[in-house]
Amino acid sequence: MHLIGKFIHAVHRTNWRWRHLSVFILSTILSFVVSQLSAQQTSPPTSEIVDQLRSGNNEQALALITTQMRTHPQDCKLHSLQGVALTGLHRQDEALQAFNRALARCPDYLAPLEGAGQIYYAHKDKAAIPILEHITALQPTNLPAQAMLASALRNDGNCQAALPHFEVSRAAFTDRTEWMEGHAFCLAATGDYASAIAQYKELQTAHPDDIYVDDIAVLEWRSGNEREALATLEPLLSAGGNELALSLGSRMAEKLGDTPRAVDLLRKTILLSPDNEQNYLDFAGIAFAHQSFQVGIDMVQAGLKRLPQSAPLYLARGVLEVQLTDRTQTAIADFEQAHRLDPKLSLSVDAIGIVKTQQHDNAASQDLFDKQAKLNPDDPVLQYLLAEQLSETENSDRNTLDHAIAAAKRATVLDPHYQPARDLLAKLYLRIEQPKLAIEQARIALADDPNDQEALYQELMATRRTGDRESIQELSRRFDAVRKANAQRQQNIDRFRLEEAK
Repeated sequence: MHLIGKFIHAVHRTNWRWRHLSVFILSTILSFVVSQLSAQQTSPPTSEIVDQLRSGNNEQALALITTQMRTHPQDCKLHSLQGVALTGLHRQDEALQAFNRALARCPDYLAPLEGAGQIYYAHKDKAAIPILEHITALQPTNLPAQAMLASALRNDGNCQAALPHFEVSRAAFTDRTEWMEGHAFCLAATGDYASAIAQYKELQTAHPDDIYVDDIAVLEWRSGNEREALATLEPLLSAGGNELALSLGSRMAEKLGDTPRAVDLLRKTILLSPDNEQNYLDFAGIAFAHQSFQVGIDMVQAGLKRLPQSAPLYLARGVLEVQLTDRTQTAIADFEQAHRLDPKLSLSVDAIGIVKTQQHDNAASQDLFDKQAKLNPDDPVLQYLLAEQLSETENSDRNTLDHAIAAAKRATVLDPHYQPARDLLAKLYLRIEQPKLAIEQARIALADDPNDQEALYQELMATRRTGDRESIQELSRRFDAVRKANAQRQQNIDRFRLEEAK
């Protein structure tokens, strides 16, 4: 694959972000803590305090607590009640101090645990997690605590740990939209797409909302069911007012080979949201894939009129300009402008290196990639480009190949699903006579994309080195089938380009 092709792929890759789900508070601190205290205390003075709290007389309750503390300064119940009264007066910091004083003396006392846990939880503070874990360990049937712990863990990015707590509290909270959204999110985040889809469909039935349709379609797409996903979106695509649905539908249509529809949906998306940078980048990606470079340039220029400070748009226009023989200097000017607007956008420097490679200034290009890779060690695209440049160096010695392998491996560590880096790594291992390692990398790439022709070719070549004749026949059959399918796909791309160019 041409360097510029890999570059534009990196420019318009979209990482679908799941929308943030709001946390929910299951009950007030007062009802939790007072119920605990009233069940455990019997002394008349404490009973009077509880009565005042239940009546909402927090100031009077606080006065009674202060009086009682003069003779019982270490009483866990009094400190817990003080926390409740202060919470009722909206003095959260002081309430936390009171609950923590109670916990210092009585670490397993549920009343202050629940009081402190809910304050931290309401403020989305990670400190809620260990407290809620303590509560659920002491009282596994405490479903509100289980549900809050599930939500807190989900918001902390630990869906794997959250799922058991979602399951435990499921029966009590299936009517809570926020809880169901959080559960569905974590099912999807941990790869259980089928269960997540079922949960979102249940949500859509109970609370009709276009966003759930989008969620279902995204998960169907990620499950490999592109046609089913597109069918799910059809009502929203027909209505035409949902930007996310139109954008997603465009990507699905393109993946299914219906480029005219993909372009039509994306144009509608841009009209609906003309200041969304990503829509122009997606259009540039389609234009590049179909070699309709001027059409892509025209659309990106329209975007730059609205978003003149967009570094990625300058970068995308430069990539398209490189493909036109008379636009090299214009492209370099766009890359430099992108870098001025956003010095952290290392791809703009990569692009200049690519142009130098095309101009056969390989030494300057390699030096540029090497310097940028050292400055940006966590950029997988840079690491990949350096590895490819090193691999194409004339008369590469073993040190050069080892350097290339190290850069390619770094790219796969930073982005395990970066197909070009996997393909290159398989190729490099084969060059240094390590066919088993080449097969390993090729199989990882094929697990992500069974139609990765380059990976299949490298596995076939490596398998021939190992002498596994039985596997060679099957790999040859698969490679031939994929090669023909990819050739047909390219014909479809070329046909669309020619029609568009008329």
